[in-house]
Amino acid sequence: MKRWLEKNRKKIVSFVGFVIFIIILAKVFCTVTYLFRTTECDRVHMMGIKQENVDMVYVGGSAAFVYWEPLKAWNDYGITSYSYATNDIQAENIKAYIEETRRFQNPDLFVIDVRAFQYYSDQPAEVGLRNGTDGMDMTSIARYKLIGDYLKYRNIPEDTNVVSYLFDIAKYHTNIENLGKSDAWKYKNNAGVSPNKGWEWIDEYAYLEEPTDFQTEERAELSKNASEILYELLNYCRDEQLNALFVVCPYYLAKEDQAKYNTIEDIVESYGFDYLNANEYYKEMRIDFTSDFYNKNHVNLFGAAKYTEFLEKYIVQNYNLPDHRGESAYVSWETDYQRYKQEEEIHAEIVKSQIEDVQRGAEVISQMGNTQSLTEWAELASGDRYSLLLATSGDYEWPQNIADQNVLAGWGMKPDGEKAIRVIINEQVKYSNSSDGALTADGVLGEWGDTPYHLSVENGIPCIQVNGEEVAIDQSGIHIVVFDNNYRKAVGIAAITCGEDEKMVVDFRMIEP
Repeated sequence: MKRWLEKNRKKIVSFVGFVIFIIILAKVFCTVTYLFRTTECDRVHMMGIKQENVDMVYVGGSAAFVYWEPLKAWNDYGITSYSYATNDIQAENIKAYIEETRRFQNPDLFVIDVRAFQYYSDQPAEVGLRNGTDGMDMTSIARYKLIGDYLKYRNIPEDTNVVSYLFDIAKYHTNIENLGKSDAWKYKNNAGVSPNKGWEWIDEYAYLEEPTDFQTEERAELSKNASEILYELLNYCRDEQLNALFVVCPYYLAKEDQAKYNTIEDIVESYGFDYLNANEYYKEMRIDFTSDFYNKNHVNLFGAAKYTEFLEKYIVQNYNLPDHRGESAYVSWETDYQRYKQEEEIHAEIVKSQIEDVQRGAEVISQMGNTQSLTEWAELASGDRYSLLLATSGDYEWPQNIADQNVLAGWGMKPDGEKAIRVIINEQVKYSNSSDGALTADGVLGEWGDTPYHLSVENGIPCIQVNGEEVAIDQSGIHIVVFDNNYRKAVGIAAITCGEDEKMVVDFRMIEP
């Protein structure tokens, strides 16, 4: 052996040197990759789990990190938990997230949000994939399994740059500005702290009405791939003997969605795992759709507190998680909670002011119905609260009053009585048919773009539809539908005509809720 070593010394030294070179090169490559990645909250959620010591992990998408409040659960029951969640999570991500979590944690319970199976599509969802993979370590086996599953189940276009999925530096190499960002350098080892254990404050509010008639005993079929991915997840949890609770958080639910959740419930319970659809417990949670949401799919901090209180009680009653309050090893949790509580007060005031603002909006709508002056009405309808949908067949007279002329001119109207279609927000014309002469227009309204509208002038008759329902008044004059961007619905209809004194007169009618 000694003689062999002496004989092959140069080869051995060369080989060892080559291995060291490869290790250094890989280290440099990973560091550069991490440096050029985005520094948004999704990545921080992925990295933050490494720094924790938790008994429970909540896996999901935005329906996790704005619903489950880990530090509230700590204060209430001493539960140590983390929301391991990213925006637009896809069904394929869930098992990979659990595998990745187990590299750093050994939780007693996984809480798994199943909404990704309900809305699953075979079409590409690169953002949802990347929000996870581009936050994982380059050395993570779960990362590459996830990419493989995504490519297996999705209809991937031929021109897709698959290499950039595996080596995301191929996508982010142009992020030169990261070289001047402190956060980018802070995360150059792909390590960082999520101060609120994966929770995020969202300072938004939207008025909603509680969904009705969504409860059903029907079972809707899942897509083939969604079903297969769900079974793979359940087999993994069973084979690894994981304690798992599958949940659906409260949101504006439709009957067809509930029918799919019923199917998911049957499948989950057939494997012996617990399943909890919180949409069946609105009263128990005291959820109020008029105050506790910021859009149809997400609660605000008031709704999150109610959901967390409901779920943490269920967990304490059904799972034996330890209470770590008072233990010296968890002093930092109490410190984090005190900071979190101060943050909560600040964010609560912001959302409360938005709620009050929406309530004032209802008063403004009432005032619109009490004035016939176009200038006064237009002032009430200004601002970014409302979207104005305008359509006219051109059968309006140009007013002599200069103030009224200025209002119409601001909307891009002309004295010649053209057939006009307009979308106006905050006194700015967002769409006008004056350039292309089109007599139809379709789009979406609201901050999240989920309310469709249709404008047209057909056979000399103006037509305005919101969410598939026609809401115009009659055939003469200028018609405007007022869409409240906070309430997210059409709240009033104005018919504008020229009066006997050659001033524009507004006949505004509120739409009953």
